[in-house]
Amino acid sequence: MAELALAAFVFLSLHILPAVSARERVIAKIGDPVYMALFSLASILAFAWMVSAYDAAPSGEFLWVTGTFWRAITALLMALAFVLIVAGVTTRNPSMVMSGSALKASNPWAGIFAITRHPLMWGIALWAILHLANRPNMKSLLYFGTLALLAVGGSRLQEKRKRRELGAAWEPFEKHTSFVPFAGLVSGKSKLGLKELGGWRVAAALALWAGMLFAHGRVIGVPVLPL
Repeated sequence: MAELALAAFVFLSLHILPAVSARERVIAKIGDPVYMALFSLASILAFAWMVSAYDAAPSGEFLWVTGTFWRAITALLMALAFVLIVAGVTTRNPSMVMSGSALKASNPWAGIFAITRHPLMWGIALWAILHLANRPNMKSLLYFGTLALLAVGGSRLQEKRKRRELGAAWEPFEKHTSFVPFAGLVSGKSKLGLKELGGWRVAAALALWAGMLFAHGRVIGVPVLPL
């Protein structure tokens, strides 16, 4: 468990510390492409270490009781996570690294951004939280908790950097979208259109979700719903 805690700390620090302090200074010295290549390599290695440490850590006792009903509910909620992730990956996002040019689109806040301006990160956070809810032991808290914290906290730090880097160009995108999923739709400042979202994205996400429901027990070794 100590190794997992250390790996989680390293993985989290690797993403948080550069965002709040040294990123601009390092880029000024070695250049953006070199920085991104080194950062990506370090991130992959740190994540692989965390996965390996998670697999090796003892399961321990559950921190709270789960049941078949709750697992069925979270399986349904996972469909939303898949939609957010698929749409987030397949749509140019101005909030992502080196994607500020996406703001030049005629309506950059349409589609999935009507739900949240960080669809990929919230999809990952929802995926992690749902897994933690159904496997509530200490090693899951360290592993999935780290991923959820990084997805949400990292997105907040990313927004601060975008405001600083893009200035007035960022303001309309932030004005017409919300950080918290569905908050913009509830307040009325966002409007969700299936055409802009892309029906094929929803279909692809639901197909992947259905495939994972079927294959989860075979691939991961833990069935979604025990039969």
